[in-house]
Amino acid sequence: MIKLKHSALLPVGIFTILLVIYLISSFLTGSSPVIEKIVPSVAFPGEEILIEGRNFGSSTEDGFAIIAGIRPTLSSYSEWSDTRIRLKVPDGVGSGRLFVKTRNKLSNGLLFTNREHIPVLVSGPAGPGQPYIEDIFPKKGFVGERVTLKGLNLGGERGTSQVLFSFFSSDNTKNVACSDLDFDYITWGDHEISVYVPDGATSGSVTISTDRGLSNSIYFEVTHPYGTKQFNQQRGYQLQYGVTVSNVISEPGSSIQLWVPVIQPGLAQRDVESVYEPEPIWENYRGLNRYNLEKLQPWNEYTLTQTYWFERYAVETDISTSTISGVFDQKRKLVSYYTSGDDLIPVNNRIIRDVVKSIVGREKNPYYKAKKLYEYLLRRLEYISDGGSGTAIDALDARKGDAYDYAVLFTALARQAGIPARPVAGFLVYGNKETINHWWSEFYINGIGWIPVDPAMGDDMNLSDLPVRESNSDYYFGNIGSQHISFSRGIINIEKITPDGTVEVKERFYSFQTIHEEVSEGVDNYRAVWSPVTIVNWW
Repeated sequence: MIKLKHSALLPVGIFTILLVIYLISSFLTGSSPVIEKIVPSVAFPGEEILIEGRNFGSSTEDGFAIIAGIRPTLSSYSEWSDTRIRLKVPDGVGSGRLFVKTRNKLSNGLLFTNREHIPVLVSGPAGPGQPYIEDIFPKKGFVGERVTLKGLNLGGERGTSQVLFSFFSSDNTKNVACSDLDFDYITWGDHEISVYVPDGATSGSVTISTDRGLSNSIYFEVTHPYGTKQFNQQRGYQLQYGVTVSNVISEPGSSIQLWVPVIQPGLAQRDVESVYEPEPIWENYRGLNRYNLEKLQPWNEYTLTQTYWFERYAVETDISTSTISGVFDQKRKLVSYYTSGDDLIPVNNRIIRDVVKSIVGREKNPYYKAKKLYEYLLRRLEYISDGGSGTAIDALDARKGDAYDYAVLFTALARQAGIPARPVAGFLVYGNKETINHWWSEFYINGIGWIPVDPAMGDDMNLSDLPVRESNSDYYFGNIGSQHISFSRGIINIEKITPDGTVEVKERFYSFQTIHEEVSEGVDNYRAVWSPVTIVNWW
């Protein structure tokens, strides 16, 4: 038998003890918080609830709770220990999953219900012919999941009818409708409707709006398997822009059609009010106002002005990235449409295919895929303020581009990687009410919805008086500020009004659309000046 000397055993023993201590410490400090129960799980705002579980930490310095996407203020907590958290339910909170987050670790989520948001059950339609919901299946699901509503008097065809889900934020309560832009409507019949849970929906009432009135409410729980998306940092804007047409030389009976983008209402742009001078003949058709100029005279000047008042919110995400599913329903129209190429997005370009193959590799998680492509663009490109007249592929080759190039390239790369994505066109507000045309992107993840990405801002595009971020590259993947104003999300496809018309499309404009101006046969000359967006006031 070989005997080891005492001097050799000592270092080995010390190393073993230190290793055991390290492993135990790592295990304890790295444990994720676990919620076992919420008492009570149904409460009014202002009432106290108790969260019981483990691994919460010793104080509020170790973490915080998230209730239906809302983070309570520090004063809401009256108790915090490793196994118990007691807090008051904040005002304006919705119904949804309650999480505890500690040291970048997110707990499981249990359902909390705001008692104010439980609809009163009714039996039968409120009046003859009015829509009535009997049941919803399943009774809970995440954003992007298919649900079916059964009832009476829902309408043989959809027409302008809508399915409305609840949306709760810290400042007010609203509805969010299933979106045509996202192809949320699947089937519509008088007794049954199938839709996808829309982006931004939270737990609460679901109703159906038809030309015969509003249905009763039925409760639906929206789960958040991968994290939450919040709308905050509210800012108000009054803005104005328009078009002036002059120097028209035309034959009698000729016309000029103008398609002017409108501020699109949504969860990030709310309470939109507008004044149009003159009134358009089609208002907000696919996100555009249509104006028809007739009886044209060479000495006349035709001026169109659009004025808006609205509230704009930042969009920020808090995502448990490692658990995201990489499976998309390939039969869903949103997936097939937003992963295909078009005249703007060069999805099938050989260079785009090669980059995706090289950068993404065998990665399956769509969030990680998108992050890798985003980081590639930040390494590859140098931001310049004016990309010129070249294409986005030219910018990739030249290793420099403007915000338009960044947005188009990210969208093309994401789509080639199988991730639904679309470019967003609008402008940024900075300095003393100054504006600049701007473009960014967003990609879609089931369970979360559309996630914003601004590669140009992430690559340190500098403008005065914008909020200072600890890391632009980190912030602008998954978040955008309330200085971003959007006109179009994806391309607005418009057909010509007259078969013989000639169209004009504005390049690198604050709206992606297939037609800006259309002149009929007989218009020999005209001059159209599109004014930049002007911030009249802000608050």
